[in-house]
Amino acid sequence: MVIIALWLGVLSAESWRNWAVLRTERWLPGDAGTLAAGMLLGGSEGLSRQTKEAYRRVGLLHIVAASGYNVTLVAGWILSAGLIWLSRRWALGVTIGGVILYMAIAGWQPSIIRAGIMAILAILGLLLGRERDAKWLLIITGVAMLVWNPKLISDIGFQLSFAATWGILFISPPTLPPLKLRGGIEEGDIWRVFGADLKTTLSAQAMTTPLILHHFGNLSVISPLVNAAVLWTVPPIMQITAAGLLWGPINYLAWPLLKLQMWVVETTAAWPISNFEVGKMSWAWVAIYYVVLFLLIKILSTKS
Repeated sequence: MVIIALWLGVLSAESWRNWAVLRTERWLPGDAGTLAAGMLLGGSEGLSRQTKEAYRRVGLLHIVAASGYNVTLVAGWILSAGLIWLSRRWALGVTIGGVILYMAIAGWQPSIIRAGIMAILAILGLLLGRERDAKWLLIITGVAMLVWNPKLISDIGFQLSFAATWGILFISPPTLPPLKLRGGIEEGDIWRVFGADLKTTLSAQAMTTPLILHHFGNLSVISPLVNAAVLWTVPPIMQITAAGLLWGPINYLAWPLLKLQMWVVETTAAWPISNFEVGKMSWAWVAIYYVVLFLLIKILSTKS
């Protein structure tokens, strides 16, 4: 996997990105395909003005923005699935290769590169020993990047990548024991993969939600309701679209989720109340959110 990823990096990243977008849009035409490609690789350039405005009005345009959230979510999925069938060391190694591969296909965008470096170094911390090593390596990496470029402190990609990586590694740590499979996949393994992926997704979302609400602004009064109603469709759409790069017809499985998401967004965007916006979430509320979240985690971990 690592060799393939490095080979891809030598080639034109833009060509690979264009290939991935066109392949997705071939099986999912119109705005549905553009949305699916945007969720996986970032970008909303091909969206119709009507659809783009609808997503903006309900505060959901962030799902097609390339950010560290994408990288860390992909890394979490690969790691969660890998730990089901592989040893811990092999699963972590495959995850590093998968992150490099995703960075190449996503086009080596600055936010993707930053997130990829942070994710890889955090995974290396896990490879070297205890989860505490990964925690400190992530912190040291973040501090080093800020020393190198202090302006990153206000960069949404940097903030999302750090927050999502923290959530995946420390709210939902990769501690599932590897299975010793013989003669095929054992009953219940697929459900364990789905369960691990869901836990990974929720952990990343828990850490990134306040940052998304702060940066992307235009927070209409119905935005929290719409986000709660459709955000759950984003991870499976990303997973299906990623698989679709290898086998196109599987993209059809994402069609119902995309149409459901678009219907909810377009319907709610047409409500008169969607025009009443409360602006961005302030940093004070972001801080309050994280304090409450960490207190809840502390209480729940103590009880368990």
